[in-house]
Amino acid sequence: MYRPIPLGFFLLVVAMAGAGSASASTIGYWRMETDLDPDANGLEVANEVAFGTSLISSEAFVDAVAGPNGTVPLTGDPNLGSIGATIQGGSNGINATAAWYTELDVSSITIEFWARTVENTATLLSRTSGGSDGIVIANPNSLDVSYWVEDGAGGAAQVQLNDVFNMDANWNHFLFSYDELSGMGRFSVDGVQVAAFNGPDGRALVWGANVDLQIGDRMDYADDFNGTMDEVRIMDSVPGGADPSLLPEPSAGLGALAALGVLAWVRRRRPAA
Repeated sequence: MYRPIPLGFFLLVVAMAGAGSASASTIGYWRMETDLDPDANGLEVANEVAFGTSLISSEAFVDAVAGPNGTVPLTGDPNLGSIGATIQGGSNGINATAAWYTELDVSSITIEFWARTVENTATLLSRTSGGSDGIVIANPNSLDVSYWVEDGAGGAAQVQLNDVFNMDANWNHFLFSYDELSGMGRFSVDGVQVAAFNGPDGRALVWGANVDLQIGDRMDYADDFNGTMDEVRIMDSVPGGADPSLLPEPSAGLGALAALGVLAWVRRRRPAA
């Protein structure tokens, strides 16, 4: 006997098809595959999101051999390169900048990238005016994370996750996330949480005005000039799931495909006329 499928069930299936990372949108993604700057001393890496800005440096290059994996972990696409510094020592480094754009000013965030180094002094990633705002991930031999959130009184409160990891010459995947709703900040290495701080609920990240993104400041370590950073991606919230670092970007057509699949199943269940 044929029983009609409840509309609620149909909608639930479609919603589940878009679950996981569907609630988090990528707002910046620099794959480090191709240098768009023909100048031998320049670097321009395209932003994979249409509204974003390129990563620019006069001291870095794309290493077409070195990469953490043969494929991009998030997409399965071939991983053809990473970036490193052309000159070593002192204040030299990757020293790359992606110019500010409004979508970067989010209240919650997920930042992930691959990196390797044995040096003591460098800032892997930062967005801060130098005051009480933004996010800084620095000091490779201890890896310290600082971020600023609303203090509930019109100002900003600093949160620090100190000495979370001692980097080395091996590639590792690093992920920082902050969720405004829960006040939870987390830092993970290779999918394993190594530090966390649970602050007050409902406190948004605090950003300075029009602050650029900095990648690899003074990060000049290289082994035969191999790359030291790769696959930098930023999302506007914290994806669901036990390990957000392994979630791929959702397909725009996933929900529609699920809906078509359910409709086809319903049609097959209908009795002949």
